This record gives sequence, structure tokens and C-alpha cells, in this order.
Amino acid sequence: MRGHAPRLDRHVLALALTALMVLCAWQTQAQETTEGVLKGAFIFNFAKFTEWPQDVLPSGASLIACVVGDAAVADALTRNAKDRLIAGHQVVVVTRAANAVQDCHVLYVSSASARTVAQAVMPVAHSPVLTISDVGEFARTGGIAEFFVEGGKMRFRVNLGSVKLSRLQLSSRLLSLAELVHD
Repeated sequence: MRGHAPRLDRHVLALALTALMVLCAWQTQAQETTEGVLKGAFIFNFAKFTEWPQDVLPSGASLIACVVGDAAVADALTRNAKDRLIAGHQVVVVTRAANAVQDCHVLYVSSASARTVAQAVMPVAHSPVLTISDVGEFARTGGIAEFFVEGGKMRFRVNLGSVKLSRLQLSSRLLSLAELVHD
């Protein structure tokens, strides 16, 4: 029985993510589940399974989740975060320009030009900021997490080198569901 525990944890996490996505769809009052809703749910769960250093996110501080370039994702993330805490932190969702992201704990940059992505991520590279995007090759070029669609399903990859440089701790349960990228 013990040898099946990691497999069971993976299935439990997958079921939890699926349940959250269904709940998000229900909370949008029977609207169609959109890509923005799914991304908002994924981003919220990424944050739930991430730990920030105490000097970056002290007790009682708000967790700032910044969205660059996608109002639908910002709205969905706001709905996910409403009246919920992550590790005792209130989640504040803000939309930002690519050049104004220095105070973010989570940074999502939507499909945009490579220049916009670089402009947003460059100032926080190697900082304790959970960087996420749906731009192709984002994780392979230094971002932490990248959404992609495979076989009609939304998946994600994680760059372990970028995680280490950021001083963030991602849950092994989250990593077990990701396609891992090694620098």
C-alpha cells in the first residue's frame, strides 16, 4: 500500500484541480468554461502549492498576483481568490503594464509579443516571483511555469532551474503533474 502513496497524491491533486475548475465554471453562473477561467484556476492553484521566503512574504502580508495583458484571466483569478486565503495571505489580483511588476509575488504574462514578455519578466528574473505564461518556450527560456495545450487538454511545464534561482518552493505534488524542464 505504501508504494502507491505518490500515485494516490497525484490523483488527489488532479481531482482537486478538476473540482476547482468545475467550481469556477459553476461560480460564473453557467457561463461556458473559457480558457481564461481555466488559466485563472490554474494560477490560483499554482500559488496554493508555492511557498515564498519569509523575508519576501511575511505573515499578514497580502500576496500580490499580477496579470499582464489578459483581462479575462485577471477576472477569473479575482473570482477564484475572493474570500479565500493562500497560506494565511489575502490574495490581491491586479492588472499591470509589463514595466510595473516589481512588487508582484505571482506574475502571469499572457500571449504577447516576445518583447512584452521579456519586458515583464526581466526585472523579476531570479527573484522570488512565480512567473507564469502561455507563451511558447516560456519555461525553456527562463520562466517558471508555462501553460500549453496538448491533446485538447491544458497542461503545464515547469523550469526547475528557474524555480531554484527564484528561492520559491513548489510542492512535489504540483511538480508531479508538470512536464519538467531542466536548464
